[in-house]
Parts: sequence; structure tokens; C-alpha cells
Amino acid sequence: RNHLPSLEVFMRYLLKAIPKGMTRNSAGGASFAVDDWSRLDRFIILGSEGGSYYASERELTTQNCAAVMRCLAVDGPRAVERIAQLSESGRAAKNDPAIFALALASNVASAKTAAMAAFPRVCRTGSHLLTLVKMLKGYRGFGRALRRAIAGWYGSRQPSELAYQLLKYRQRGQWSHRDA
Repeated sequence: RNHLPSLEVFMRYLLKAIPKGMTRNSAGGASFAVDDWSRLDRFIILGSEGGSYYASERELTTQNCAAVMRCLAVDGPRAVERIAQLSESGRAAKNDPAIFALALASNVASAKTAAMAAFPRVCRTGSHLLTLVKMLKGYRGFGRALRRAIAGWYGSRQPSELAYQLLKYRQRGQWSHRDA
């Protein structure tokens, strides 16, 4: 019994023996680091709602938001295209992370045009559109480009489809289609 090292000594030994390419993770152990593009994919697919066992929701969302912003800074149009592809693929449990990332992209100069063009691809329902409007109103104004993109969403729908969206999703998050 006296010959066994303590858990703290054992963890220090393991952390010293971390191979190259690995970093300390939220649990205090070691894991392989992922690049920002992989983190963007994970965020769009998994989101950060509820956090994880070792990281709080707030901490995980902050880290993912920083990764999304770095991807947008490096190559905005590529990041927006990736957001739209993952949203359309149906791999994500919820569309809210993709809508959030698109809202972030609409504030980055290099990605703004691509983000406005991707609105109909990511916001496929009236609920998605109203969620996006709510997110955008939180940290930016409604400029001409944004008003044009929202009007394009309404104008791109067939009358019967638009009527369905307007009646089914009358209000989301204290926003109505009249507000939008």
C-alpha cells in the first residue's frame, strides 16, 4: 500500500509524458488538439447547449465562438459555405448553432456578402428566420444589406409556401414576421 504513488503524482507523470501535438483538455488530461475548422464543424453539428461533463456551457460557447471568428477572419466565404453545407446536410441536431454562426459572419466584412447570400440556405423556415433576426438585433443594426437579405427570403418563397411559413411560425422569441 505504501508503494503506490498518489493520484496527484501519477497525473503529474502523465502530463509530463504528453506526446507532441497533444494539449491539456478541460478534464485536466491530455487530448489531441483540433484546428479551428474542425471546431467549427463540431460546433455546427453538436452545438454547446448544456456544456459538457468538464466544461460549462458558457465556457464551451465562448471557445466555439472564438474559433468561428478565427475561421471567418482567415477565410470568411469558406467559413460561411461550410456553415451552410452543414446546416443543409441535416447532420446537426439543431439549426441554432448554424444560425448563430451565420449571425456572427454577417458582422465580418470579408464574410458579410456570403452570409447575406446564405440566409435562405441556413434559414429554411420562418422560425429559423425569426431566430436569426433576434440574434442580429442583439448586436447590430438593420442596414440595407440585411433588410435586402430578409426581403429576399420572403421573396424567394412560393406564395403557398410563404403563407404556410407565416401561419405556422407566427412569432418566435418576441419577434413576428411583421417586425422582420
